Parts: sequence; C-alpha cells; structure tokens
Amino acid sequence: QERTGLEWINKAVAKDYPAAIFELFNFRSSALTSLSSTMAHEECNNLLVKAANLGHGQANSRLAMRYLSGDNGFEKDRVKGYFRASVAFALDDTDCSAAQMLGLMYLHGSELLEESKFSQESEFLDLEASPYLACYYMNIAANVVDVYGGQYSNALFSLDKHLHNGDYCEVPGYNVLPAVFFWASKYRDSDMNKGCKMELEVPKEIEKLGQRFCSSCGREAQADEKFKQCSRCKAQWYCSKECQVEAWKAGHNKDCKRVGILNFEDYLNSF
Repeated sequence: QERTGLEWINKAVAKDYPAAIFELFNFRSSALTSLSSTMAHEECNNLLVKAANLGHGQANSRLAMRYLSGDNGFEKDRVKGYFRASVAFALDDTDCSAAQMLGLMYLHGSELLEESKFSQESEFLDLEASPYLACYYMNIAANVVDVYGGQYSNALFSLDKHLHNGDYCEVPGYNVLPAVFFWASKYRDSDMNKGCKMELEVPKEIEKLGQRFCSSCGREAQADEKFKQCSRCKAQWYCSKECQVEAWKAGHNKDCKRVGILNFEDYLNSF
C-alpha cells in the first residue's frame, strides 16, 4: 500500500501539484540520516523549495524556519526567512508557526536575540520593531499552542511599556499585568514545557515587586509580611482587604474580566 501511495504521489509530483511535492519532501526527509549523501539532502531541499514556490503554505512555513535557523543545508538568511513566513501567513492566517516567527521578528526588530535559536549573530533583520504587530501575530500563535503564551505575554508587556514611555501602566482598569500573567501561566503549565522548569523573566520580576508593594496604596511590605493576592488574576497584591476592595471598585474588576478576552484586537478595543 505504501508503494502504491508513493506511486500516486510521484504522478502528482510530475504534474507539479504543490501538496504532492510537499508530501514527497516529508517522506524523503523522514528517511534521511547523517549517513545520507549530500545529493539526497539537496534533492530533498529542492522539493521543499519547489513546493513553497508553487504556493504551498506549510512548505513556506517550513522553509522560513530553515532560513531563520540556518540548518538542514540552508544558509541562515533572515530576509528570506521573513519573506517565507509572510507568504505562509498570507496563504493561511491560522498558521501558528508562521505567526510565531513573524511575532518574534516584530518583537525584537533588528536587535540581537540572545536567547533565540534563530540568532547567533549581532544583526537579526533590518526590520523596525513593532510591539503592536508582535502582539497581533503572537496572539494568533498563543491561541493555538499554549507554549507560545510566554512570548505573547512578553509582547503585551512590551506594548504597554511602549505606550507609557518605557514603564507599564498600573492604573486600575488599564493594567495589562493580569493578562500578562494569564498568558505566562498558559506557557508555564503547557505540556511542552513540563519538566523544563523554564520561567519568564517579566512575570517573575513583576511578581517580586508585587509582593513587596501594595497595588492600591503603594505601601511597602515589612519583613515577613505577606500581602493578599488577587484570587482571580494572581497578578496584584494588597496590604489589606480595604485596599483590595478600593482597587476593585476603581477598575481592577475590569482588568480581571478583560483577561478572558483571548483575541488581541478585541482585548485592545476593550480599554
């Protein structure tokens, strides 16, 4: 049956059907090993490029990954990586891999991505960072794959700082920290992250500050004093029940409710 199926795929490949070419690429790449000839690797890569050039979305997404990481016989080329990711997303706006790559590029722009597998060099891409576009793309990815929630939470935090001259807004009713913590927790609790014990620097940093200062009156905690944490969003701490009630009435109730809005544009329009 496998042989018969492969025969049909080869017939479709001969007629330049992109889906068949991509399927043949997957079949051949799964059989490649470190002992496979250079020609076998090149032929496999040529199939991927051909499928992408014929407009296959997943092929463009896979090709973008290879250009960005510079592996499997492809030289690292961030311009081509950006182009292929853009094509993949244009062909399928639910492609979470393409969305994640674009979001990552817009989050960092031309900066060095020291923690990214995509970068070992000082220049990433001649692209202006856009916190808004980073959030837009990362949100699409995070709604499909929980582990991308961490990158989306970082993008949300970057957008908030961008809108408030380098600092985040703590005004009740306009505070993004509950959403930042929500998406960070999706990342932290995701199956893909189990056993890794990876933590996000942004929530970790804010959590330390939150436990130290009351989110309502700003009073600093004394030695061994523990503030009361909001039971809903887990992102705010209060020195007393009175401060918690006051903050809730002042607008924190809106911040907590807003966390449930999973679409980025709807979330942004809710302010």
